[in-house]
Amino acid sequence: AEVCGFCRKPVALTQPAIEALNRTYHDGCFQCRSCHCPLAGKQYYNKAGIPLCADCYQASLELCWACGEAITDQVVRALERAYHVTCFTCATCKQQIGEQAFAQGEVGEVYCLEDYYRKYAPKCNACGHLIIPKEDGTDSYIVECLGQSYHENCYRCESCIIQLSPEPNEHGCYPLDGRMLCKACHLSVIS
Repeated sequence: AEVCGFCRKPVALTQPAIEALNRTYHDGCFQCRSCHCPLAGKQYYNKAGIPLCADCYQASLELCWACGEAITDQVVRALERAYHVTCFTCATCKQQIGEQAFAQGEVGEVYCLEDYYRKYAPKCNACGHLIIPKEDGTDSYIVECLGQSYHENCYRCESCIIQLSPEPNEHGCYPLDGRMLCKACHLSVIS
């Protein structure tokens, strides 16, 4: 005799039985595991091998963080939240993010990287371009001086154009009257 998929007792051939979820159940044992309503002859849902009635199945679904509706198909998990695939979009351009890299804004909004950088990346005071990670994925080094941001390669003496070190050393910046100068140019101006 088969063993019931719920109560684990034998199901005699003479007893009414239900075949479902690759198991055999006593007629009375095939019920919703949440509300225990009988499921024999009714529509039911299989959630990880557990039979659920339609109402309990709907109640068990995760809600989309963006729209608040139940997620009945593929779930996107990001930032400890669940989204519909179609709801996981950039806050600015509204394009679906899918498998692309993304970034989180100040209040939890999601951005594609292009829009995130456009909104949050500092602009280099020398060249005017945004300071963003390089194409190979490595970070661009940001140098801060006199309240301004610079690419590492753009951080140069305003007089002789020699590249300055971001470290406070012999090759670093020696500001004078709001100008970024190397040590030699700084000394030549004050002499």
